[in-house]
Amino acid sequence: MASLDEDSRYVREHGGEEWRGVHALAGHDRVAFGFAAIALLLVADGGLVKTFHRLVSPQYDSRNQLLDVLVKAFDPAQPVGATYAWHGASRPWTEPLLRALALPAQERPAALAAYMEKWTRLMRPHGWKPDLDTAAGKDPLFSDFAFEVALAVCGWDIDDSAFAGHPYYPRELVRHYRSTLRHGRDAWRAAGAGAGVAIHAPPLPVRSSLAASGRTGLARWIELASDGDQQATDAALAMIEGADPVDLHELVEALEEARLGIAADLKDDDSVAAQIHMLGEARALDDFTEPDGPPAGIDRCMALLCTWNDWLAERAYRLVPIDLGDDAWHAVVVRRECLEELRNLSGSLGIPLARPAELYHLE
Repeated sequence: MASLDEDSRYVREHGGEEWRGVHALAGHDRVAFGFAAIALLLVADGGLVKTFHRLVSPQYDSRNQLLDVLVKAFDPAQPVGATYAWHGASRPWTEPLLRALALPAQERPAALAAYMEKWTRLMRPHGWKPDLDTAAGKDPLFSDFAFEVALAVCGWDIDDSAFAGHPYYPRELVRHYRSTLRHGRDAWRAAGAGAGVAIHAPPLPVRSSLAASGRTGLARWIELASDGDQQATDAALAMIEGADPVDLHELVEALEEARLGIAADLKDDDSVAAQIHMLGEARALDDFTEPDGPPAGIDRCMALLCTWNDWLAERAYRLVPIDLGDDAWHAVVVRRECLEELRNLSGSLGIPLARPAELYHLE
């Protein structure tokens, strides 16, 4: 920890203008939560722990409310901001945990247990798969654990008995902290006190009534693709400069950043699968069962999208491919009753669509 602090400080001071804001940890990266858990729950030197805040980036776009409040439970010098930038990638797994910590103490164990029940689904975009194949040339190793939950349990003294057996809960790390550090190094912190600041729970995603919305043009198109999620719609619009006609590459990049669509290389079946589950989770749909084959590449992508297209149709949604003629998959998901409106808007906005049967070679 001390070496990271010294090294990052040296880079900031001597690396030139582009490195002025560099810090070891950025709050939207799961690696930051893993490092924080291992350091804050294992390091015995309390003085060293209370310098941890120097590793966390203070830059607005890099800060994450969950990381800030978790770190503050161990290092009181960690600042907690009044506002935070919206971040589509970390939102699905940080916001539920923040809501759990904002609950009365007696309700937190059940809320964390519910979070752990869906943890693997939330980790699909981060590499978790139910049938991970780590043989040479196959899937990369998924080595993450619910470190954010371990920090919450230890920082707020939460009963973890309901989920201690979960295979991705780092229970041995929690046990070590509780048996060796909680009543020694961290005896200064009152029981259940956590960060010692009020946690303002992020609101649940606000979904507009698509039938009553006043949005028009591109804003309406994105609103339909977001299934009425106003925060995601606003975030995607903020990334687009408003050029007329619509810059298609800018549009698909904004949709990808806001986690509102499929965006993957033609051979990248891992990303396609992860995005399928992410979009289903955002719409509170049941878990999608992937087809058995083909094993990988373009054929696997095609099979995933074809099967998902039929699966969505059974749940009153439709898959709408965007055909840019490039070497990537692009698509959004809309409610069945909004499909024609999206198609009509696409025509007026110059957004080229394709029928799934054409693009995915359905019989």
